[in-house]
Amino acid sequence: MFKSLRILMVLGLIALAGSGCFDSGSDGDGGSSSQDFGDNDPGRVVALGDSITEGRCVPDGPPYPDRVASLSGKQVINQGICGERSAGGASRIGSVLSRYKPGYIFIFYGANDAIFALSPETVINNLRNMCNAAIANKTVPILATCLPMYDSHAFANGKVLSYNPLIRELGKELGVKVVDLEKEYGANRDFLQRDGLHPTDAGNQVIALALNDRIPKK
Repeated sequence: MFKSLRILMVLGLIALAGSGCFDSGSDGDGGSSSQDFGDNDPGRVVALGDSITEGRCVPDGPPYPDRVASLSGKQVINQGICGERSAGGASRIGSVLSRYKPGYIFIFYGANDAIFALSPETVINNLRNMCNAAIANKTVPILATCLPMYDSHAFANGKVLSYNPLIRELGKELGVKVVDLEKEYGANRDFLQRDGLHPTDAGNQVIALALNDRIPKK
């Protein structure tokens, strides 16, 4: 619903070279005031993922978790690890949930799985395990589809295209919100750096705005 507005805002960021803290509103609940968070903090969000989340291995502007914190007013804890695959996230989500007790957790994997040509079944099973761990912990999980890949990483884009429909289906199966970054990025090559994998400053802003839409502000 807000995709066109987000794209216009981000293109404005490119043109003006601004710092980029825009509020596009919310088009999804991702949990509500009636949500039972247990002893978790609804004002805390964990971003779990790989180098795209970590944002400092191949940087271009602040990583998207920092931007989400500015947009949402919530505490956003960056738990991205460069090079991590979905199996790594599945193995450590329990300790992350126990340590930080977040109200929300953003689960964003698939890039490294695609590079290593892991099967869609393997990746979706890992994502399902992560979502179920969050739900059992009374933390609201939010999934993301994978970004497109170009140039030196174009060889892995076929796997990305095989993962994304299944990520959407998993969201429906579990009743989990999905940030559809494949659709948010579209065919705009400018949202990725020269390596065809990591987001540009503008690309990070697209991710941040899209995720912010899925986090309730109350």
